Amino acid sequence: MSQHFAHYKEAHPVPLVVTHYVNLIAMILLIFTGFMIHYPCFPEIMGVCRGVHVFCGIVLVLNLVIRVIFMFTIKSAPTQGTRVMDTDIKNWIPQEDNKHQMVPMIKYYLGAKKEHPLTAKFNPLQKLAYWFAGLLILFMAWTGFTLWEPTAGLGISQFCLNLLGGAMAVRIWHWFGMFVMIIFMIAHIYLVILDGSATFMAMFARKEHGGFVYDPEKHTIVGKDESVH
Repeated sequence: MSQHFAHYKEAHPVPLVVTHYVNLIAMILLIFTGFMIHYPCFPEIMGVCRGVHVFCGIVLVLNLVIRVIFMFTIKSAPTQGTRVMDTDIKNWIPQEDNKHQMVPMIKYYLGAKKEHPLTAKFNPLQKLAYWFAGLLILFMAWTGFTLWEPTAGLGISQFCLNLLGGAMAVRIWHWFGMFVMIIFMIAHIYLVILDGSATFMAMFARKEHGGFVYDPEKHTIVGKDESVH
């Protein structure tokens, strides 16, 4: 059903789109360089790989901080199908349009339900996944900088070493976290494809798409917008 809602730019303000793709690029480079560091097939570029890996790790953490600040300072549409905007943090907490939609969303994603449930911009599973992704980034940064020589001596790094059982254990946790990140990215891409191209085009190409218009105050469809294609 969501593929028939109008997709407006208000759901994806430019600063939020930028942070989204900074995350994407940084994660891809971190995964690639992480494999290169773990399996040094090309020793001559190991220095470059380590430098890029650390740089992207810093970028990812700073980008997360910026995204959290944007939650409280930038407005976005709370659902598809409306140009009405509100503070972005409201998209990250329980909303009226998300009530009782967890099970229907699971059924939809598993193919047991044909119509997409009526939800807010982020459905309940998305909210959980995105909060988890933020915590994963922090964990990967914590374990990563614990292993990086310039920051290995910091108190927070020593706490990590003691908590997880030494440098080798930290490496294993960091390596495991990378695969969790890969699984998250694959699942995210799959669900975006499942929801259709309209959301992707609205974010990537800033292209709006007509469809049903939604009233976030009344929590119901109030018409159809055919003025954008």
